[in-house]
Amino acid sequence: MERIEEYLETIYDIQKSGRVAKTNEIAYRLKVKPSSVTEMLNKLSEMGYVEYQPYKGAILTKRGLEVAERIKKNYKIFKKFFEDFLGVDDETADKLSCVLEHVADEHVMARICSIVSRSCELCDVCDEELLSLFEAEDGEYVVYVAPRSLKKIGLQPEKRIVVLDRNVVIDETEIEVDEGLKRFILLKRL
Repeated sequence: MERIEEYLETIYDIQKSGRVAKTNEIAYRLKVKPSSVTEMLNKLSEMGYVEYQPYKGAILTKRGLEVAERIKKNYKIFKKFFEDFLGVDDETADKLSCVLEHVADEHVMARICSIVSRSCELCDVCDEELLSLFEAEDGEYVVYVAPRSLKKIGLQPEKRIVVLDRNVVIDETEIEVDEGLKRFILLKRL
């Protein structure tokens, strides 16, 4: 499926610039032979992803557009996550994002999107009202995202907690969480 998605992305990019995706341009961008592109365009047409006419080019169908936009969005979300949250350099973030955009499932993307949505303008879809433990005031919350290493103390996703005097109360036990970790723990107010 990854190869199909790369073709759809390429056609999407060409189409976004107001042109029909021609075989030679797709071949050039993907570094493949034009005959391979023709073969794939026929396959994509049969699958309902593109409308293809030999010597005229290809355009994405609604179905193809949906897949291409999902992949593009996944790439942007991963790139933002790697750069802004993990401090990964641009080149490495790009390589990782290009690979992961094709394999991440919707659940994973929703979780990562929730993390980056607090400082992102990639889309207008996110309406999660999440806050980090660092910014949380006293009150009841459910943990949305937390580093796995905190599971041993009971601080894990979907766990109900109470924030009290900048500390966490889990199952009536007060726990002090390192200030450096608090920004990596996202909460949703109950």
